[in-house]
Amino acid sequence: MTTNRLTTSLIPCCTCGAIITPNPSNQCAACLATIDISSIVQRGPGGQDLVIHQCRQCRRYDRNGDGRHFMLLDPESPDMMATLLKQIPALSGKGQQHMRQSGVEALHLLDSLFIWTEPNSMRMRLMLTLKADINEAPRTVSIQQRVKVEFKVQWRQCNDCIKESRSRTWQAILQLRQKTDGGGRRGLLIMELAIARNAEMRKHILQVQTKKSGFDFYFASLDKARHFAQFLAKAAPMRIKTSQTMVSEDRRNNTANVKHTISCDMVPLCRDDLIVVEKQAKGVGRLTGRLCLVLKTSSVLHLVDASPVRDSDLTHCMTDLHADNYWKGGEKSFRIFLPSKRLVRFVVLDVEMCCEDERERYRSSASSDDSRQLFKGTRSGVSKYALADIEVARESDFGSNDETFRCVTHLGNLLSVGDTVMGYDLASAVFSSEAEWTIENSFTSSFVIPDVVLVRKVKGTNADGEPYATTDDGHKQKGKVKAKSSASKKRDRRLKKEEEKQRKLEKAAARMGLGSNENIYRDEDDEDEGFLAAAQMEKEQFERELELDEDLAEDLEIVERELAQVAEEEEDGHSGKGNLAVGEENLPLDDDKS
Repeated sequence: MTTNRLTTSLIPCCTCGAIITPNPSNQCAACLATIDISSIVQRGPGGQDLVIHQCRQCRRYDRNGDGRHFMLLDPESPDMMATLLKQIPALSGKGQQHMRQSGVEALHLLDSLFIWTEPNSMRMRLMLTLKADINEAPRTVSIQQRVKVEFKVQWRQCNDCIKESRSRTWQAILQLRQKTDGGGRRGLLIMELAIARNAEMRKHILQVQTKKSGFDFYFASLDKARHFAQFLAKAAPMRIKTSQTMVSEDRRNNTANVKHTISCDMVPLCRDDLIVVEKQAKGVGRLTGRLCLVLKTSSVLHLVDASPVRDSDLTHCMTDLHADNYWKGGEKSFRIFLPSKRLVRFVVLDVEMCCEDERERYRSSASSDDSRQLFKGTRSGVSKYALADIEVARESDFGSNDETFRCVTHLGNLLSVGDTVMGYDLASAVFSSEAEWTIENSFTSSFVIPDVVLVRKVKGTNADGEPYATTDDGHKQKGKVKAKSSASKKRDRRLKKEEEKQRKLEKAAARMGLGSNENIYRDEDDEDEGFLAAAQMEKEQFERELELDEDLAEDLEIVERELAQVAEEEEDGHSGKGNLAVGEENLPLDDDKS
């Protein structure tokens, strides 16, 4: 029995003449490898060069090439690599016709890496390892090549920056207010410094308008304004309300243009204020009907009894006041008795601890010929606050009289003999008729108004809050101001008026780190030159106080950490997502819109 064996005929290669198995191209593998697939990969849309667009203002890149979605990309990052590969038509499936004309059936990406280029060259280069399938399956020949691809970076303004460059493009306004009786801006100043030290939170602010009692921030969308309001609520206690106004509507397409307003009313109580807690006040525990001191402010107000009982527990003398309890109880339940600008300097003459344990520790330290251990941080092993009976005298009375005062304060572990402390002098203070009525009707029968209320320890400064000047021999002396002539005074006043006329509201916004890129304008109805000068003077005084007061600097650091945390949460929430275009909102049209 004979077997018929199937044999395949061989043909020569049409290019080099080598004997090969027949294939549709009639070429050997060596000749097929000469096919240049770089011309296919380097071909952009429409046969042009490969281009990636970047916004000149916000530095974001066009993610899909259609100009709708822009996002921030780090140089030579995986996200940047993915975005560039999507811009190549041969790899994204958009150049199939040109590939078939070149004899390439399919391209497979095996590896990709960046080639370093000069940052100012406006070029991006990639090294791609590609596998190409030549001709149709199953008679295909796979070849592998390394191809260099170059992208040109061109400018294209994103939709958000286009809207910012136009007028009246805001969709939401956030009104930050703190309405105090004395018109002080201490609460707003710490907010300014916190915003100025974090660029992530202010990058979405389109415009800033200052008021005597606060600021107006303009945003391109409601969600950005709400996110900014969440940060403000962590930095200071406030009441947040949201309202909306319909500007225009299109009933045929069921759309409307709506402007949103977020009102943030800060509690009008600042750090170091001496306040009166009425008998009917709620949310303050055992501190009703007493004088209280605002210890510090964060998302809540931290209050401490201004005149605690000597044998009382310190935990019963402190409480937290939430913004909801303040606004529900009414503003009249928590009123300012004396503002912080009425503080007077005292000198500590004697310190006697009220707690028995503290007295034993004081005796043991005194017997060992060491100074009493004070609070110098969390690692010092001493609690920050402790009740103590302290004898003080006014700094201004030294050399004139021997009048002294005794009071019980919470600063026992912070003060020692010879320290300078700021406090309220109630013994010689002149009260208004309203304050006298408060003394007679607002306090409980067991409360006795102290002569002195100590607030905080300060470093060595003069009566004006400025550091002492030192002479060549190291002795401290107050700086003397040289007298000016009448002509120089007139010239200074004239120059000052000219500067105030030319100055605009950018200075107030510059304190928050907002440069000239933002559209900042002033409200002529609410602003005057005297207010700007007073605000600048108050800010300078606050910065000097920030250098001298460690507790105030610590409060500012806490606010900055809260701000940084909010900024990180925002970046995590928006990672991988493009910014939505801001325009008209699709809202159901009904008769209840306002």
